[in-house]
Amino acid sequence: MDKIMTNCERMGINPKWPKYKNVVARIQKEPIAFDLGLKYIHEYITREDASPTKLLPNKLNSMTAEPERHGRYKADETLALAPDNPQWLADLAHWTRYYQVGVGQDFFWHHRFRIIFPDHPRGGLFMFSMEYASTMMAVMALLGWRDAAVYQGYLIHAALNRNYQLVLEYQDEHRRAQAFMLRLFALWVGDASHVWPTYAYDEPIYEALLQHWRTPDPQDLVPCLLAACDRHTHQTNKDTLKNFFDFNNVGLTRTPIEILFLFRLREWEGLDNPVLDHPLMARPFDQLPPVQPMPELDELMQGVLRRAREDWPQYDEVLSLDALKQSAQTLTLRP
Repeated sequence: MDKIMTNCERMGINPKWPKYKNVVARIQKEPIAFDLGLKYIHEYITREDASPTKLLPNKLNSMTAEPERHGRYKADETLALAPDNPQWLADLAHWTRYYQVGVGQDFFWHHRFRIIFPDHPRGGLFMFSMEYASTMMAVMALLGWRDAAVYQGYLIHAALNRNYQLVLEYQDEHRRAQAFMLRLFALWVGDASHVWPTYAYDEPIYEALLQHWRTPDPQDLVPCLLAACDRHTHQTNKDTLKNFFDFNNVGLTRTPIEILFLFRLREWEGLDNPVLDHPLMARPFDQLPPVQPMPELDELMQGVLRRAREDWPQYDEVLSLDALKQSAQTLTLRP
Protein backbone atom coordinates (compact mmCIF):
# COMPACT_ATOMS: atom_id res chain seq x y z
CA MET A 1 0.00 0.00 0.00
CA ASP A 2 3.02 2.32 0.11
CA LYS A 3 2.64 2.70 -3.64
CA ILE A 4 -0.89 4.01 -3.19
CA MET A 5 0.28 6.64 -0.73
CA THR A 6 3.08 7.72 -3.08
CA ASN A 7 0.79 8.03 -6.09
CA CYS A 8 -2.04 9.68 -4.20
CA GLU A 9 -0.66 12.75 -2.44
CA ARG A 10 -3.40 14.99 -1.14
CA MET A 11 -4.12 17.88 -3.51
CA GLY A 12 -5.98 20.16 -1.13
CA ILE A 13 -9.59 21.31 -1.34
CA ASN A 14 -10.47 23.36 -4.37
CA PRO A 15 -11.49 26.83 -3.15
CA LYS A 16 -14.05 26.99 -5.96
CA TRP A 17 -15.84 23.88 -4.73
CA PRO A 18 -19.51 25.01 -4.70
CA LYS A 19 -21.28 25.60 -1.43
CA TYR A 20 -24.60 23.86 -0.96
CA LYS A 21 -26.54 27.12 -1.17
CA ASN A 22 -24.91 27.81 -4.54
CA VAL A 23 -25.95 24.38 -5.77
CA VAL A 24 -29.55 25.13 -4.79
CA ALA A 25 -29.38 28.50 -6.52
CA ARG A 26 -28.04 26.90 -9.69
CA ILE A 27 -30.96 24.47 -9.79
CA GLN A 28 -33.41 27.31 -9.42
CA LYS A 29 -31.80 29.07 -12.38
CA GLU A 30 -31.91 26.02 -14.63
CA PRO A 31 -35.56 24.91 -14.78
CA ILE A 32 -36.47 22.02 -17.03
CA ALA A 33 -39.43 22.14 -19.41
CA PHE A 34 -40.97 19.25 -17.48
CA ASP A 35 -44.58 19.73 -18.52
CA LEU A 36 -43.55 19.83 -22.18
CA GLY A 37 -41.59 16.61 -21.75
CA LEU A 38 -44.57 14.86 -20.22
CA LYS A 39 -46.62 16.06 -23.16
CA TYR A 40 -44.19 14.43 -25.58
CA ILE A 41 -44.32 11.15 -23.61
CA HIS A 42 -48.12 11.23 -23.70
CA GLU A 43 -48.10 11.84 -27.46
CA TYR A 44 -45.77 8.88 -27.92
CA ILE A 45 -48.00 6.58 -25.86
CA THR A 46 -51.18 7.64 -27.69
CA ARG A 47 -49.41 7.75 -31.10
CA GLU A 48 -50.33 11.38 -31.55
CA ASP A 49 -46.68 11.92 -32.53
CA ALA A 50 -47.40 10.02 -35.77
CA SER A 51 -50.39 12.16 -36.72
CA PRO A 52 -50.13 13.62 -40.26
CA THR A 53 -51.14 16.95 -38.78
CA LYS A 54 -47.80 17.12 -36.95
CA LEU A 55 -45.09 19.28 -38.46
CA LEU A 56 -42.71 16.28 -38.31
CA PRO A 57 -44.84 13.15 -37.89
CA ASN A 58 -43.09 10.14 -36.42
CA LYS A 59 -43.49 7.83 -39.40
CA LEU A 60 -40.68 5.50 -38.33
CA ASN A 61 -42.03 4.81 -34.84
CA SER A 62 -38.76 6.13 -33.44
CA MET A 63 -38.33 6.17 -29.67
CA THR A 64 -38.99 9.12 -27.40
CA ALA A 65 -35.96 10.54 -25.59
CA GLU A 66 -38.01 12.08 -22.81
CA PRO A 67 -37.95 9.22 -20.23
CA GLU A 68 -34.15 9.14 -20.31
CA ARG A 69 -33.80 12.91 -20.31
CA HIS A 70 -36.21 13.47 -17.45
CA GLY A 71 -35.01 10.48 -15.49
CA ARG A 72 -31.41 11.61 -15.40
CA TYR A 73 -32.25 15.29 -14.91
CA LYS A 74 -34.55 14.62 -11.97
CA ALA A 75 -32.11 12.11 -10.48
CA ASP A 76 -29.43 14.77 -10.78
CA GLU A 77 -31.65 17.31 -9.04
CA THR A 78 -32.57 14.82 -6.32
CA LEU A 79 -28.91 14.14 -5.52
CA ALA A 80 -28.18 17.86 -5.40
CA LEU A 81 -31.00 18.58 -2.94
CA ALA A 82 -30.62 15.39 -0.88
CA PRO A 83 -29.33 17.12 2.30
CA ASP A 84 -32.70 18.87 2.76
CA ASN A 85 -34.95 16.09 1.48
CA PRO A 86 -35.70 13.20 3.87
CA GLN A 87 -37.41 11.39 0.95
CA TRP A 88 -34.48 11.70 -1.41
CA LEU A 89 -33.92 7.96 -1.76
CA ALA A 90 -37.54 7.30 -2.71
CA ASP A 91 -37.45 10.19 -5.20
CA LEU A 92 -34.17 8.95 -6.64
CA ALA A 93 -35.62 5.46 -7.07
CA HIS A 94 -38.68 6.85 -8.88
CA TRP A 95 -36.69 8.85 -11.41
CA THR A 96 -34.13 6.12 -11.92
CA ARG A 97 -36.97 3.92 -13.17
CA TYR A 98 -37.72 6.57 -15.82
CA TYR A 99 -34.09 6.50 -16.83
CA GLN A 100 -34.05 2.70 -17.07
CA VAL A 101 -36.90 2.75 -19.59
CA GLY A 102 -35.32 5.62 -21.49
CA VAL A 103 -31.82 4.22 -21.78
CA GLY A 104 -33.25 0.98 -23.15
CA GLN A 105 -35.07 2.93 -25.83
CA ASP A 106 -31.91 4.88 -26.59
CA PHE A 107 -29.87 1.71 -27.07
CA PHE A 108 -32.56 -0.02 -29.12
CA TRP A 109 -33.02 2.91 -31.48
CA HIS A 110 -29.27 3.12 -32.12
CA HIS A 111 -29.41 -0.57 -33.00
CA ARG A 112 -32.48 -0.22 -35.19
CA PHE A 113 -31.33 2.94 -36.98
CA ARG A 114 -28.38 1.12 -38.55
CA ILE A 115 -30.70 -1.58 -39.86
CA ILE A 116 -33.25 0.88 -41.27
CA PHE A 117 -30.56 3.10 -42.82
CA PRO A 118 -27.62 0.80 -43.71
CA ASP A 119 -26.28 3.37 -46.18
CA HIS A 120 -26.66 6.42 -43.99
CA PRO A 121 -23.83 8.86 -44.82
CA ARG A 122 -22.82 9.17 -41.15
CA GLY A 123 -22.87 5.42 -40.62
CA GLY A 124 -25.51 5.51 -37.91
CA LEU A 125 -26.49 7.34 -34.75
CA PHE A 126 -23.84 8.44 -32.27
CA MET A 127 -25.89 9.91 -29.43
CA PHE A 128 -25.30 7.55 -26.50
CA SER A 129 -23.94 9.39 -23.45
CA MET A 130 -21.23 7.41 -21.66
CA GLU A 131 -21.04 10.18 -19.06
CA TYR A 132 -24.69 10.02 -17.98
CA ALA A 133 -24.99 6.26 -18.40
CA SER A 134 -22.05 5.50 -16.10
CA THR A 135 -23.33 7.95 -13.52
CA MET A 136 -26.74 6.28 -13.54
CA MET A 137 -25.09 2.88 -13.20
CA ALA A 138 -23.50 4.19 -10.00
CA VAL A 139 -26.87 5.59 -8.89
CA MET A 140 -28.43 2.15 -9.26
CA ALA A 141 -25.63 0.72 -7.14
CA LEU A 142 -26.15 3.51 -4.59
CA LEU A 143 -29.78 2.41 -4.32
CA GLY A 144 -28.61 -1.16 -3.80
CA TRP A 145 -30.12 -2.42 -7.07
CA ARG A 146 -27.51 -5.03 -7.89
CA ASP A 147 -29.25 -6.61 -10.91
CA ALA A 148 -30.08 -3.20 -12.36
CA ALA A 149 -26.50 -1.95 -11.96
CA VAL A 150 -25.15 -5.13 -13.58
CA TYR A 151 -27.54 -4.75 -16.52
CA GLN A 152 -26.63 -1.09 -16.92
CA GLY A 153 -22.93 -1.84 -16.88
CA TYR A 154 -23.25 -4.42 -19.64
CA LEU A 155 -25.51 -2.13 -21.66
CA ILE A 156 -22.92 0.67 -21.52
CA HIS A 157 -20.11 -1.64 -22.60
CA ALA A 158 -22.28 -2.95 -25.42
CA ALA A 159 -23.02 0.61 -26.57
CA LEU A 160 -19.35 1.60 -26.46
CA ASN A 161 -18.22 -1.51 -28.30
CA ARG A 162 -20.80 -0.85 -31.02
CA ASN A 163 -19.61 2.77 -31.32
CA TYR A 164 -22.94 4.31 -30.33
CA GLN A 165 -21.31 6.94 -28.11
CA LEU A 166 -21.22 10.68 -28.58
CA VAL A 167 -17.86 11.18 -30.27
CA LEU A 168 -17.06 14.59 -28.72
CA GLU A 169 -17.97 13.45 -25.21
CA TYR A 170 -16.07 10.19 -25.53
CA GLN A 171 -12.92 11.38 -27.29
CA ASP A 172 -12.42 15.01 -26.33
CA GLU A 173 -14.06 15.64 -22.96
CA HIS A 174 -11.93 13.07 -21.11
CA ARG A 175 -14.37 12.03 -18.37
CA ARG A 176 -11.85 10.05 -16.34
CA ALA A 177 -14.09 9.40 -13.33
CA GLN A 178 -16.78 7.90 -15.52
CA ALA A 179 -14.22 5.72 -17.33
CA PHE A 180 -12.91 4.67 -13.91
CA MET A 181 -16.34 3.51 -12.78
CA LEU A 182 -16.82 1.49 -15.96
CA ARG A 183 -13.38 -0.07 -15.68
CA LEU A 184 -14.14 -0.91 -12.05
CA PHE A 185 -17.40 -2.54 -13.14
CA ALA A 186 -15.54 -4.60 -15.73
CA LEU A 187 -13.06 -5.80 -13.11
CA TRP A 188 -15.93 -6.70 -10.80
CA VAL A 189 -17.95 -8.79 -13.27
CA GLY A 190 -14.89 -10.17 -15.05
CA ASP A 191 -16.43 -10.61 -18.51
CA ALA A 192 -16.91 -7.07 -19.83
CA SER A 193 -14.19 -5.20 -21.71
CA HIS A 194 -13.54 -2.11 -23.77
CA VAL A 195 -10.43 -0.59 -25.35
CA TRP A 196 -10.38 2.88 -23.85
CA PRO A 197 -8.59 5.96 -25.18
CA THR A 198 -5.32 6.70 -23.39
CA TYR A 199 -6.81 9.36 -21.09
CA ALA A 200 -8.75 6.66 -19.22
CA TYR A 201 -5.47 5.26 -17.88
CA ASP A 202 -3.55 8.42 -16.94
CA GLU A 203 -4.95 9.19 -13.46
CA PRO A 204 -2.65 7.58 -10.81
CA ILE A 205 -5.36 7.78 -8.13
CA TYR A 206 -7.77 5.70 -10.16
CA GLU A 207 -5.08 3.29 -11.30
CA ALA A 208 -4.17 2.59 -7.68
CA LEU A 209 -7.80 2.08 -6.69
CA LEU A 210 -8.38 -0.28 -9.60
CA GLN A 211 -5.36 -2.30 -8.53
CA HIS A 212 -6.23 -2.51 -4.84
CA TRP A 213 -9.99 -2.01 -4.53
CA ARG A 214 -10.52 -5.56 -3.25
CA THR A 215 -7.98 -5.26 -0.44
CA PRO A 216 -9.40 -6.93 2.71
CA ASP A 217 -8.30 -4.16 5.08
CA PRO A 218 -10.42 -1.06 4.31
CA GLN A 219 -7.91 1.21 6.04
CA ASP A 220 -5.36 0.42 3.34
CA LEU A 221 -7.53 2.36 0.87
CA VAL A 222 -8.01 5.48 2.98
CA PRO A 223 -5.09 7.57 1.62
CA CYS A 224 -6.08 6.91 -1.96
CA LEU A 225 -9.80 7.43 -1.33
CA LEU A 226 -9.10 10.77 0.34
CA ALA A 227 -7.05 11.76 -2.69
CA ALA A 228 -9.96 10.70 -4.90
CA CYS A 229 -12.26 12.91 -2.82
CA ASP A 230 -9.87 15.81 -3.31
CA ARG A 231 -9.78 15.13 -7.02
CA HIS A 232 -13.57 15.20 -7.09
CA THR A 233 -13.62 18.71 -5.65
CA HIS A 234 -11.18 19.82 -8.35
CA GLN A 235 -13.52 18.47 -11.01
CA THR A 236 -16.72 20.32 -10.07
CA ASN A 237 -16.53 23.36 -12.32
CA LYS A 238 -18.86 24.00 -15.24
CA ASP A 239 -17.72 22.89 -18.65
CA THR A 240 -16.52 25.47 -21.12
CA LEU A 241 -15.83 25.18 -24.84
CA LYS A 242 -12.24 24.17 -24.06
CA ASN A 243 -12.23 22.72 -20.55
CA PHE A 244 -14.31 19.82 -19.31
CA PHE A 245 -14.83 18.50 -15.78
CA ASP A 246 -15.95 15.08 -14.59
CA PHE A 247 -18.52 16.43 -12.13
CA ASN A 248 -19.81 19.46 -13.99
CA ASN A 249 -23.50 18.66 -13.57
CA VAL A 250 -25.18 20.02 -10.49
CA GLY A 251 -26.11 16.71 -8.88
CA LEU A 252 -22.53 15.45 -8.73
CA THR A 253 -20.73 18.54 -7.50
CA ARG A 254 -21.26 17.49 -3.88
CA THR A 255 -22.08 13.79 -4.38
CA PRO A 256 -19.13 11.36 -4.09
CA ILE A 257 -20.74 9.02 -6.59
CA GLU A 258 -17.52 7.28 -7.65
CA ILE A 259 -16.55 6.63 -4.00
CA LEU A 260 -19.98 5.27 -3.12
CA PHE A 261 -19.95 3.06 -6.21
CA LEU A 262 -16.69 1.50 -5.09
CA PHE A 263 -18.10 1.11 -1.57
CA ARG A 264 -21.17 -0.71 -2.87
CA LEU A 265 -19.10 -3.10 -4.97
CA ARG A 266 -16.94 -3.87 -1.93
CA GLU A 267 -20.08 -4.47 0.12
CA TRP A 268 -21.38 -6.87 -2.54
CA GLU A 269 -18.00 -8.63 -2.33
CA GLY A 270 -18.44 -9.04 1.43
CA LEU A 271 -15.75 -6.47 2.25
CA ASP A 272 -15.88 -3.70 4.84
CA ASN A 273 -15.59 -0.03 3.90
CA PRO A 274 -13.64 2.69 5.69
CA VAL A 275 -15.06 5.88 7.16
CA LEU A 276 -13.63 8.88 5.34
CA ASP A 277 -13.08 12.20 7.10
CA HIS A 278 -13.54 14.53 4.16
CA PRO A 279 -15.96 17.42 3.41
CA LEU A 280 -17.19 15.61 0.30
CA MET A 281 -18.40 12.72 2.45
CA ALA A 282 -20.98 14.85 4.26
CA ARG A 283 -24.49 13.74 5.20
CA PRO A 284 -26.35 12.02 3.60
CA PHE A 285 -23.40 10.63 1.62
CA ASP A 286 -21.25 9.77 4.62
CA GLN A 287 -22.20 6.12 4.30
CA LEU A 288 -24.01 3.77 1.97
CA PRO A 289 -27.79 3.92 2.34
CA PRO A 290 -29.74 0.71 2.94
CA VAL A 291 -30.97 -1.15 -0.12
CA GLN A 292 -34.04 0.58 -1.52
CA PRO A 293 -37.11 -1.15 -2.93
CA MET A 294 -37.49 -0.84 -6.69
CA PRO A 295 -40.81 0.90 -7.39
CA GLU A 296 -43.16 -0.37 -10.05
CA LEU A 297 -43.18 1.50 -13.33
CA ASP A 298 -45.82 4.20 -13.35
CA GLU A 299 -48.56 4.41 -15.98
CA LEU A 300 -46.51 6.60 -18.31
CA MET A 301 -43.50 4.29 -18.37
CA GLN A 302 -45.71 1.22 -18.80
CA GLY A 303 -47.26 2.97 -21.78
CA VAL A 304 -43.87 3.76 -23.29
CA LEU A 305 -42.80 0.12 -23.05
CA ARG A 306 -46.14 -1.08 -24.38
CA ARG A 307 -45.82 0.94 -27.57
CA ALA A 308 -42.16 0.00 -28.06
CA ARG A 309 -43.03 -3.69 -27.88
CA GLU A 310 -45.99 -3.27 -30.23
CA ASP A 311 -43.89 -1.44 -32.81
CA TRP A 312 -40.80 -3.61 -32.52
CA PRO A 313 -41.44 -7.30 -31.65
CA GLN A 314 -37.69 -7.86 -31.26
CA TYR A 315 -37.39 -5.11 -28.63
CA ASP A 316 -36.87 -7.36 -25.59
CA GLU A 317 -34.57 -9.72 -27.48
CA VAL A 318 -32.23 -6.90 -28.50
CA LEU A 319 -32.19 -5.60 -24.93
CA SER A 320 -31.82 -8.98 -23.24
CA LEU A 321 -28.94 -9.34 -20.81
CA ASP A 322 -27.50 -12.22 -22.84
CA ALA A 323 -27.42 -10.10 -26.01
CA LEU A 324 -25.81 -7.19 -24.18
CA LYS A 325 -23.18 -9.46 -22.64
CA GLN A 326 -22.15 -10.68 -26.08
CA SER A 327 -21.55 -7.12 -27.27
CA ALA A 328 -19.88 -6.17 -23.99
CA GLN A 329 -17.17 -8.72 -24.77
CA THR A 330 -16.86 -8.11 -28.52
CA LEU A 331 -14.76 -5.15 -29.58
CA THR A 332 -16.09 -4.91 -33.12
CA LEU A 333 -18.60 -2.58 -34.73
CA ARG A 334 -21.83 -4.27 -35.69
CA PRO A 335 -25.55 -3.33 -35.99
